[in-house]
Amino acid sequence: MYPDVIQRPCFYLFLSFILFSILHSSYSQVCYMNVTSSLLSSQQNFTAFETTLESVWYVGVSAVDITPPVGMWLAGYAMRDRPAESTIHNLWVKAVVLQDKEGNKGVIVGSDILGFTRELSERIKQRISKDLNIPPESVLLNSSHTHSGPVIENSLMPIYPIEGTDQIEKVKKYTTDLEEKVFQVVKNAVNNIKPAQVYYGKGLVRFAVNRRNNRESEIENQFEFRGPVDYSVPVFVAKLLEDDTITAIIFGYACHATVLSGYQWCGDYPGFAQEELQNKFPTAVAVFMAGCGADINPLPRRRVSLARQYGKELASAVEGVMEEGLEVLPSKLITRLKRITLELETPKSKEELEQIANDPNQLDYMRRSAIYLLRDLANGIPLRTSYDYPVQVWSVGGTPLIALAGEVVVDYAIYVKQRLGKNVVVLGYSNELMSYIPSVRVLREGGYEGDTSQLEYGMPAKWKESIEERILSAVESLWNEIQR
Repeated sequence: MYPDVIQRPCFYLFLSFILFSILHSSYSQVCYMNVTSSLLSSQQNFTAFETTLESVWYVGVSAVDITPPVGMWLAGYAMRDRPAESTIHNLWVKAVVLQDKEGNKGVIVGSDILGFTRELSERIKQRISKDLNIPPESVLLNSSHTHSGPVIENSLMPIYPIEGTDQIEKVKKYTTDLEEKVFQVVKNAVNNIKPAQVYYGKGLVRFAVNRRNNRESEIENQFEFRGPVDYSVPVFVAKLLEDDTITAIIFGYACHATVLSGYQWCGDYPGFAQEELQNKFPTAVAVFMAGCGADINPLPRRRVSLARQYGKELASAVEGVMEEGLEVLPSKLITRLKRITLELETPKSKEELEQIANDPNQLDYMRRSAIYLLRDLANGIPLRTSYDYPVQVWSVGGTPLIALAGEVVVDYAIYVKQRLGKNVVVLGYSNELMSYIPSVRVLREGGYEGDTSQLEYGMPAKWKESIEERILSAVESLWNEIQR
């Protein structure tokens, strides 16, 4: 449209100066000049050229195997009575680094573990901040919450019958190794960023069932499921500019990774979905992000064939979005994170804890959980009355990405979408795993997610009903701040 202008040397010099001024790192400068040269040589018109530059990201990916050796305890279930015996497929930690046109970086980490403790998460984020100059609010640590992964140090320890055994040292060593591997996978991704375009879309898949309202034992004879579910499958895709290959596929689903409950290492249905996508797109690293599925199960379950089936269904939904449902995202990343105080009801008394610990009719893991809290009291450690809860909100090219900590029930995904719009991505199991995060509805209904699970997480009481509005208000406040 403007061939006479594009061919003038002074225009080249002016354009080069502008691009050079925008970029902060020398690597980014080189990449951007390569992109500019490529676009100029293609003789696109000026308007298209400007639009293309607005959508140029830098994306780096990396993946590291974190499969533990056999003989180590599996996480997630209290009923297991022996360690892992074999492996169905390997476990992974994966990182995708997104850098926008202004040099703002964000790191998304997906992992085949139950969850990160606060201590582990903070150590990882502090090192990334110190060594890679990426602040904590720009690092999102998500876990698939597979129940066929390894026990992590100081995470749900009372539910596993391993105290006083060699498993404690194995868990400690594994956690130390995991911390190093997470840092290295992020470092590798940062060191390998390349110009790319980033896309977003959303699909659907329907194997998730609300476990509070539907009995697993009756599921095959049930023809109408009850209770809220989030069937959405958010999808981010990064495609390299240099050769048009797909380098990253980030996708999510709000459903417990609990198809399997045996004695084999496995990523459960998220692991099978990632394998399926990487086989279909061999240049890509596929990263699963767990949504708000704390009260949602894949049903029916308990068979490897079902875990594989659900993985293929989820991968198929992602492929469908990639075929015809993606939109280019402008190169703009804004990240925010803040902690809010969530309050607990009055903690159980020492006498109540002693009653649980000494009750032969109580489940073993509940008795152990009470003993752990009694031990804290004996050591002068007061019982918790609140928790400083992290709320993370990103804008990825204008798309809201909300990362909530803990085991978040599905109501939060529904309520956030009602406030921020249907295209918002809402994750649970992010940054820290401290307990279930129930809504007011679930608290009032009671049951496992709203009450009895608290003790195994070291929480001496239920959450106050103020939990719901405090979290939702924090999300809304951060998003409004981003939009200003």
